[in-house]
Amino acid sequence: MEELKIQIELDPVNDKIIQFPGNARKIKSDISNPMALVVGTDSNFRTVSTRELDRMLEALGDDGLAYSLCDDYAMVFSSKAIVYTEFGNYLVGSAVFMKTGRDSRIKELSDLDIKAIRTLFERSLVKLSCASVSFKAFPLEHDYGEAA
Repeated sequence: MEELKIQIELDPVNDKIIQFPGNARKIKSDISNPMALVVGTDSNFRTVSTRELDRMLEALGDDGLAYSLCDDYAMVFSSKAIVYTEFGNYLVGSAVFMKTGRDSRIKELSDLDIKAIRTLFERSLVKLSCASVSFKAFPLEHDYGEAA
């Protein structure tokens, strides 16, 4: 019988896994709640882990803009995804959504959070067109100015 042995003697210097089962070394996580949700204006979506969220936010850098979606959720997107029209600014592309608490910390998303974010986002989408092609966009209430 393969066994995993963990030494815990309340000694952070020496406590560790001391024997893996067989040749296995890869550890799987049972953490099921994602930290963020990416939703596109095409209605596709996916969840992301803390590590991937950190990578996305770092990659957005100075191009990242934050937007509040009701009191519980914040969305971050690239300024390059903004479409400017005579009637306002719109997001075309995708945004990453996070649940924020009163302490401004990012919280794990539950299934209800994911459903709420998708519903809030998708109900806000409007139809825009360019020539004879139409597409969905998310209206941004804040005036981000004109494209450079």
